[in-house]
Amino acid sequence: MVIRAERGSSWEVDISKNPRFYYMEKSGWNQFVSDNALGDNEFITFTHKGSMSFNVNIYGKNGKEIVAPRKPPTTTPLSGVKKEEGERSYKDVKKEEERCESMEGVELEEATKKKKKSKKVLSYVEVGESSRGSRKKKAEKLKTLKKKKKIKTVKKGVPEFEITIRKSYLKFMLLPRVFEEEHIPGESMEYTIHHSEMRCSWNVLCLVRENRTVFSSGWSRLAREFPLKVGDRCTFKLIKPTEFVLITKKSRKETTVIG
Repeated sequence: MVIRAERGSSWEVDISKNPRFYYMEKSGWNQFVSDNALGDNEFITFTHKGSMSFNVNIYGKNGKEIVAPRKPPTTTPLSGVKKEEGERSYKDVKKEEERCESMEGVELEEATKKKKKSKKVLSYVEVGESSRGSRKKKAEKLKTLKKKKKIKTVKKGVPEFEITIRKSYLKFMLLPRVFEEEHIPGESMEYTIHHSEMRCSWNVLCLVRENRTVFSSGWSRLAREFPLKVGDRCTFKLIKPTEFVLITKKSRKETTVIG
């Protein structure tokens, strides 16, 4: 959609759809908010002029229309509450990074067993320059594959990804790199994951690191209470910018009925 202000400025905003409604993507909308210095309880009206073009009028708290663009507020120290929340979030992220580093050994051990079965020996090293180089090559290879064959991460207008639960995923879960690059912002933040039948929801930290993105704090509780089992096939649907719906298909071992 195109948003036009009375003074002549305009912004392009991408629209996405989930099963219940349409919503504006962050990129274009955040630019509109930033350019107009919004965030102080303004009232905005959108008038559709056809062909997804909207005229916008902005009103202040006093009810008067804001015609001239306002200057963005100068950067000031965070309020006591927000500053405390920010520091707490930073500490939580640092703790999760340390926890994930200790869990990397589990991933490497499982991968080594699989390689031995296929008669391929792979020696793992500590995360350093050599491992970063291999990950960079892996990322470049992934981009090349994406150019040759577009990997679909959106079905019926809803971003989603599928994954099979492994033993280590009951503690923390890696997000597919393709989905991460296309739909996850480049910063750690909390997501709400809903049960497919909307029985309950869980708040889970999505930890964004230099070389991987994982569901960490809150994920093990979700896996325990959902519950998730090794071999379950899971589909994550991104119905809102920070909300997923989790749909599961139980493993064959669990669904087999013994007469």
